[in-house]
Amino acid sequence: MDIDTLQAQTSLEEAARLCGITLDVRGQGKELRMDCPFNCRGDHGGRKEIAVNAENPQKVFMCHSYSCKFRGNLLTLMHGWLTGGKPASGRMVGADFQRVKKLLADKIVTRTTASLVERVVDANQPPSPAPLRNSALIDSPEEKVREIHNIDGKFVVEVSGMNPAAAAYVRRHPCLTPESMRKWRCGYLPNDGGGDKRGWSLRGQIVYPVLSEDGKVLSWVGRDPAYEEKDREFSQLLPEARASKEPPAKHRFPKGFHRGLELFGQEANRLNEPGYREFIEKNGIIVVEGFNDVIGLDNLGIPAVGVMSNRITETQMAKVSRWARRLSSGKVVLMFDCQESGIEGMKAALWGFAQLKLDVRLAWSPSMHEGCFANRQPESLTQDEVSQLFLDGIAV
Repeated sequence: MDIDTLQAQTSLEEAARLCGITLDVRGQGKELRMDCPFNCRGDHGGRKEIAVNAENPQKVFMCHSYSCKFRGNLLTLMHGWLTGGKPASGRMVGADFQRVKKLLADKIVTRTTASLVERVVDANQPPSPAPLRNSALIDSPEEKVREIHNIDGKFVVEVSGMNPAAAAYVRRHPCLTPESMRKWRCGYLPNDGGGDKRGWSLRGQIVYPVLSEDGKVLSWVGRDPAYEEKDREFSQLLPEARASKEPPAKHRFPKGFHRGLELFGQEANRLNEPGYREFIEKNGIIVVEGFNDVIGLDNLGIPAVGVMSNRITETQMAKVSRWARRLSSGKVVLMFDCQESGIEGMKAALWGFAQLKLDVRLAWSPSMHEGCFANRQPESLTQDEVSQLFLDGIAV
């Protein structure tokens, strides 16, 4: 299929999604305005410098910043979204052209194949159940659900305002600084909510948000700061007493939320952070276990996503695979906890990603790097250790 046809059959929204971008446009009809992705200074007095003719099959555009004035078509826009700059020669030729054309062509092939498969399905078969999905809280038809999409405004991020268990938990996890908790919209939800009953079941917990790829809150997840103490008490019970009780839960995921469909830290706007696209392109998609692992690495300038467990699901692997093929030439790095449970999870993930024909490797194991990272978790790493890991074991 020729490139003009590929562009004509691809909307701006589809093109942005292929590049891992959440589109933010103004205007309607023929002319749409958006931010310039070509490292433009925007010196014309405001943002939304790019004007796109949405009715043109090739979606031609021009930047109205005085220092830029760059123009092109949908292919050129996609190059900017993928790289953050202009084509090396000023025009879409060679490898730049082929990279974007392949993205568009793969989309058309996938859509055509899906259409053909639908046609051959036996009409007498019962309809398949609707696929599982998580919806943004703000889009819920229930007012009570919509009301908690911004409950982080109630969170406490200074240990002086937390109860003893929560304060002790935060002190044990130095990655949870007040600055990092504000950035990641997590914190301690006090038991005393006054007249505000929102998030009642999460009170007394350290609460983390799971955001969609376009940055909307899908769920709030509670972490019991007293879990370790409760687990010790449970393990000391006699077997018959343990059999009659529910073991304590470390995390509280709300009913109806499908954890295995999402990844902590999956929001696309993280790609806008300085150096993150370049790091991913060089090293790959870093996959870790937990919330604090993602936050701790982010504090050190390392982008990672978390599976919120020590076992990755097929849906999560498919999502990572999609990102890896677009952003890192298929490279994936596994960095689960460097202990028995994490090693078992990494083995399963390694097998799964290898079957997807990705370039998958381990960041560490108890025997790699002369064993100096045995029993460590990503959230505990220092800047020097991260540099050692990536220079010695990943970026080769």
